[in-house]
Amino acid sequence: MQFIPNTILGLFDSSQKSYEIPVYQRAYSWEKQNWETFLADLKEQIKGNNNYFFGNLLLEVISKNRKYEIIDGQQRITTLTIFMRAMLNVLKSRENSPELINFNFKEKTSIYLKNGGNIKLRPVEYDRACFDTLIVDNKNNFSISTPSQERIKTAKEYFEKELSKSKTDEILKILEKTENTELTIIELEGKKDSALMFELENNRGKDLTNMEKIKSYFMYQMYVYSTPKEIETNIESISNIFKLIYLIINDLKRINEDSILIYHNNAYIKGFAYRTLADVKVAFKDSKDNKIEWIKSYIEELHTTFSNIKKFEISNDPFAQRLNGLGPPAFIYPFIIKGYKHFEDDAIKLKMLFNLLEIITFRARLINSRANIQERLNEILLSFSGDLAGLLEKIKNKLNESWYWGDTNTKNYLNGSMYGNNVLNYVLWRYENSIQNKGYSIEQFSIEHEQIEHVSPQNPTNGEPIETGYEVDVNNQYSDDFISNKLNCIGNLMLISGSHNASIGNKPFKEKLSTYKKTPLLNQQAEIENFAKCEDDQPIWKSKSIDERHKEIVNFAINNWSFDSIKINENT
Repeated sequence: MQFIPNTILGLFDSSQKSYEIPVYQRAYSWEKQNWETFLADLKEQIKGNNNYFFGNLLLEVISKNRKYEIIDGQQRITTLTIFMRAMLNVLKSRENSPELINFNFKEKTSIYLKNGGNIKLRPVEYDRACFDTLIVDNKNNFSISTPSQERIKTAKEYFEKELSKSKTDEILKILEKTENTELTIIELEGKKDSALMFELENNRGKDLTNMEKIKSYFMYQMYVYSTPKEIETNIESISNIFKLIYLIINDLKRINEDSILIYHNNAYIKGFAYRTLADVKVAFKDSKDNKIEWIKSYIEELHTTFSNIKKFEISNDPFAQRLNGLGPPAFIYPFIIKGYKHFEDDAIKLKMLFNLLEIITFRARLINSRANIQERLNEILLSFSGDLAGLLEKIKNKLNESWYWGDTNTKNYLNGSMYGNNVLNYVLWRYENSIQNKGYSIEQFSIEHEQIEHVSPQNPTNGEPIETGYEVDVNNQYSDDFISNKLNCIGNLMLISGSHNASIGNKPFKEKLSTYKKTPLLNQQAEIENFAKCEDDQPIWKSKSIDERHKEIVNFAINNWSFDSIKINENT
């Protein structure tokens, strides 16, 4: 292990040296806030005479003075390389400026980007084509396929835009300051030194994700508990599994890696009582099992969890898609993780599980109680080992026993004021699907600038009287009972496009009804005519109309989000 003081220029200034980010490390994750800080620091430094310190760079020696893997510092070095490309581009656009007469663009490119066939920085394998195209070869177009590739592209654009605001002499000062920036290179021999040093760096309070912390912790524990002959092999096995995990992480769209780590530990370590990585470390230390095997088992299970969360994200199962549409609360994911573990690719059982979890999620979103649903479900989660019928029965009984999310309170909420409720649009879309022509699904359908329409309009805000065709008193006002019990109930609400909603406002019901019939994007708009009443040969929207439609929708919702709607065959 060697500690070598150096500068940024010294780090790159060799035709033979190249740096590679191994695939078990995370992909490029810096975003605008990090870029802003990076550039602001450099601009601040050119105001003074002191040299800037870049920090430590941990490198594993693959081939001395030729090839190195970056163990710690990959985000900074990647940003630095992108920054150099942006700086050279801005200067190139001004190459006729007097300040650049003696500036050697080819030399700078060969130092920081590519010397002949030697590319100086190779990011994680799956982002290399993007990095080579946009940064090394300086092209403007690449078909982006991962979030990290998007960050690489956006970082280049950000630095070019910001640097273009600076005068040429200021950019040259920034370049000079960057090249003279000091850093300490720590060269490590093999995975054994890498694991040890990365854990020591981690313990100094570096700003790492929890995934990086747990990776370094377990790599270090492999160092501690392995025999000398097994150290390299055991640490390599951890690296290989994290390689697979990071490949999945870079492809996830909805959930970040640290959240999945929490859900995994909810499922297997301590239920919803899990708080921090200290809980994992306690479980590891308290285990009577072989420590090496415990680590391997945990990491393999973690990889399975990430793989299954990805499966869930892209699942074509309608209940999985509905669950994703609702936005699963954090407490739902540990059940998903365990469900995939026990049911694997059994599509029927997974469908039933997603159905059950969608019902729980719907009720939690509908009622949104301050009571803690996780506490009620914790024992059920911990004891769940694949008995789907038992899981359904336990959850049904526990939520009804708790009352908050039980059948009675669910019905109370559906019968109450639903305007502004978290699941109103979701209920109306599901209701819409149920009244569509048989065999025709609109679950992937959407309307432009989706809004909620009050059929009986809310009191006009401009002070105008309520138009004709609605239930009003002798003073042309809604009664208090109507306002309290009818106006915002689900029977008086429907989905509509923003432009349609704006065009009808407080128009008479007859005119509204005509627009519903002429432009029925959804059947629920066309069916308003079925619930309307007629007085003096004119259509009218009364309490009875609202009550009938309300009953229809609420009955649909109660039946649809009832635990009894799930029929689990014990032989399934």
